Amino acid sequence: MVVVVIANEALDFHQVQISSLVFLGIFACIFISFYTGALSLNRAVNIYITAGAGHVGVSAYVSGGLQSPVTFWCILIPLYAFWLLNQKFAWFWFLVSILMPVSFLLMEIWGIKYQEAYQFFEGDHRYYALTVILFLILNVFIVGNSFENNKISSLNEVNAVNGELRDALNKLEKIRKDLETAEKHKDMFIAQMSHEMRTPMTAILGTSELLNNSPLKEGEEELLQILDRSSKHLLYIIDDILDITKIQTGKFHFQKVSFDLSPILQTVYNTNKLRADEKQISLLLDMEDDIPERFTGDPYRITQILNNVLSNAIKFTNKGEVKLTVGFNQRANILAVTVRDTGIGMSEEELSKVFDIFSQANSDIYLQYGGTGMGLSITKQLVELFQGKIHIKSRPGVGTMVNITLPMDQSNIAEYEQIQEPGLKSRIREKLSGLKILIAEDNEVNQLVIKRILHSEIPTIRIEFASDGDEVLSMVTKTDYDLVLMDIQMPKKNGIETTKIIREHSLPRINTLKIIALTASARKSEAEKCLANGMNGYTSKPVVKEDLMGKIFHLLSENQDFSAT
Repeated sequence: MVVVVIANEALDFHQVQISSLVFLGIFACIFISFYTGALSLNRAVNIYITAGAGHVGVSAYVSGGLQSPVTFWCILIPLYAFWLLNQKFAWFWFLVSILMPVSFLLMEIWGIKYQEAYQFFEGDHRYYALTVILFLILNVFIVGNSFENNKISSLNEVNAVNGELRDALNKLEKIRKDLETAEKHKDMFIAQMSHEMRTPMTAILGTSELLNNSPLKEGEEELLQILDRSSKHLLYIIDDILDITKIQTGKFHFQKVSFDLSPILQTVYNTNKLRADEKQISLLLDMEDDIPERFTGDPYRITQILNNVLSNAIKFTNKGEVKLTVGFNQRANILAVTVRDTGIGMSEEELSKVFDIFSQANSDIYLQYGGTGMGLSITKQLVELFQGKIHIKSRPGVGTMVNITLPMDQSNIAEYEQIQEPGLKSRIREKLSGLKILIAEDNEVNQLVIKRILHSEIPTIRIEFASDGDEVLSMVTKTDYDLVLMDIQMPKKNGIETTKIIREHSLPRINTLKIIALTASARKSEAEKCLANGMNGYTSKPVVKEDLMGKIFHLLSENQDFSAT
């Protein structure tokens, strides 16, 4: 604007001299206000473009209107908005820049002209016109050059950020691989620890069960109950650790079978009643009348949920009662479970972390009551996997109420398999009498326990032992067996390798030999691996007598008479 004012004065363009001085003052005020912080960038630029557009309009009007080269300065109006503001403002000023020459055209058509207008392209005016056009080109170049510099600067910044992102992604990829490796090692560790812990648990629980069926001296019954309860508690902890791992890794699966809820509730009640009686508190079971007989779902996990909540209530109740109430909403197909106790209760702060894994409400609770802090965490995750909800209300010194809702499908199956089939034990004894079994197990204590478990039901079963895979292969080629109980982890050749070789044998009596896996791993993938490699079934350690006998019976009861073997 200073250049324009000087040029107007030198060339005596009095028509725009006053307006140029006015707009110079306006531009100066805008600059000072922005510099001192009185105006924001957006507001300053918009006022600046408004003043500039006004100056272009006045200058074009007094110098010929549409025929004035000043009109071409309309080009800069949206460019400045693009450069200094954003696309939204640019579109507005683009429309303004279009309206200006259109307005001059309409004024010319209607004969509206400035009386003292001068022609830019006559006499010395031509040089000023040239200056105006060159100055316009220079401004366009400056704006365009600024766009290019900004683009290059932005690209450099993007490249720098991309480089940082690539470095970060490389680090994250390394961390991901390290985490995957750690996760695999954790799974391997847990699987191995499960095997190592379940193997001696087979001996402990098996011995406990056998002693329960033997005559006991005075005082030994109480010691045996302590042994049995402690070993089962340890087994629950092992199962909890495995469940937490499977849930966290997304490898947790539900069964979907038809089952009767009433026996489950009664079993849960009877199991926890012993603990309640020991603490001299009442345990009540209230089953509403409208509960259907059969459901479709996972009875084991429902039992686990009920046991966790009920045993937790009993643990923290020293006097009074624990009440289990079960009902069913027929319309919504929702099983509603409420466990109310008169125990120690919890504060709001303690309630906020009651579902945190490996966490007790406070350190004093652990010292007084023990526990791992996994029970309620697993329960919550199991309930949510069922698409259900769990909610806890509690008051210190008053008690706690746990509400659980589980979506449940009613079963339409008329006949379904029950765990305790009437007359099954007598049929097993009759059918499997004289059975010849090879037990492939490298642990001598487990060999003895499994033998005693089988003989406690059917003394006439003939049993031989093999301590490794090579010994199994040698014995099955020399002797006819009705069944092999194959431990998975054995020295030399493991159970999987040994089974593969047996299945590839040329003799039918060997390659069709019935094999049940003995696995200390409770993972479903391990069971699937056993079946995929030619085994006919599997049972988990610790060995449960009813489970083992039932599986042997169902596997070998197809028109076979073992008493003649």
